[in-house]
Amino acid sequence: MNLTALDHSAMLALNFDGGLVLDRLMWLTSEKLTWAPLYLFLLWMVYRRWGWRYMVVILLAVVVGVALSDQICNYFKETYQMLRPNRVEGIREQLHLVWDPIKQEHCIFGRYGTISAHAATTMSIFLVVGLGALRESRAYWPWMAAWVFAVGYSRIYLGVHFPSQILFGWILGALVGAFVSWLVNLADKRLHIRELRG
Repeated sequence: MNLTALDHSAMLALNFDGGLVLDRLMWLTSEKLTWAPLYLFLLWMVYRRWGWRYMVVILLAVVVGVALSDQICNYFKETYQMLRPNRVEGIREQLHLVWDPIKQEHCIFGRYGTISAHAATTMSIFLVVGLGALRESRAYWPWMAAWVFAVGYSRIYLGVHFPSQILFGWILGALVGAFVSWLVNLADKRLHIRELRG
């Protein structure tokens, strides 16, 4: 079995009809605005720990990490133009497609997928905030790792990304997130931006 066939088999195994409740949950998990309260909570955690100046630095770092991850994903999407699973003959007929309650149609999204921008950007946020500001928080790592996994899996459940595309998204996001957090920590060592608040 080659890698493409393995990827297709994994896709069909992980994509299934979980019923209306799971459909709506996965749709909400995949929606970017769903997580706005989480982002505000993370900023508050950084502010409470390190003060407003460092909170602004982390916010800018997150924006840079997300933008960089997203643009790299877009480059691969436009350059290699790999069809999403729900557009691949032989696969799409076997997929469970989720109904989008806002657009009143099945979740199809764009034509091409390649590396998952959702997976890349969430992993980037996870590492920029974690390595840059909340490294010592015991609760942060397991809960945010679960969030990264949930968003990634939701893209498979919705039928818009193959498992390999999620995996490559996580790898890309990890590289970007680690690099941006390294820059943040380097800047802090030189400029002493943090204000330890207990």
